[in-house]
Amino acid sequence: MSFLDSFFGLFRKKPAVPPKPINQNAHNSTVSRPRNRQVYEGRAAEPPEWAKDVAPAEIIGLLNKHIVCRYAPKFEIKRIMSTQMGPDGNLIPEYDGIAGDCGALKNFGLKVAKQSNLTMPYRYVDINMAYRACCENPKRCPFFLAAEGENEAINSRRR
Repeated sequence: MSFLDSFFGLFRKKPAVPPKPINQNAHNSTVSRPRNRQVYEGRAAEPPEWAKDVAPAEIIGLLNKHIVCRYAPKFEIKRIMSTQMGPDGNLIPEYDGIAGDCGALKNFGLKVAKQSNLTMPYRYVDINMAYRACCENPKRCPFFLAAEGENEAINSRRR
């Protein structure tokens, strides 16, 4: 294209740009990444003998007595609301039940979330994780493993 062609092209009528098609279902389309969650939900676990047929308020006290993990999680009844609104205009609860947090979870929640392709850190663990990891075998907890791995790395650098 020569200089004169580009100069005369400025004064010619330009062809109309075809409009982009509007996607009617744009607000319902799925996003390629998973939705962020605040509660790390472990696999379903059978409640231990000491937790069967016990009220939820009493389970919290029993959990604190049976914790084996050295990071000492603290469990409470939590109602975590999502940012989505329901048909009545109220926020939809994301999680409603017993959830806990600990030092390993606070420090390594983002690291474990990134392994699950999430962008925000986990803040709590659910009751199933408490039964499986906090009260039975802490090595089943990804947050415990991340904290122990970090401790080993720091100790090996000190030597």
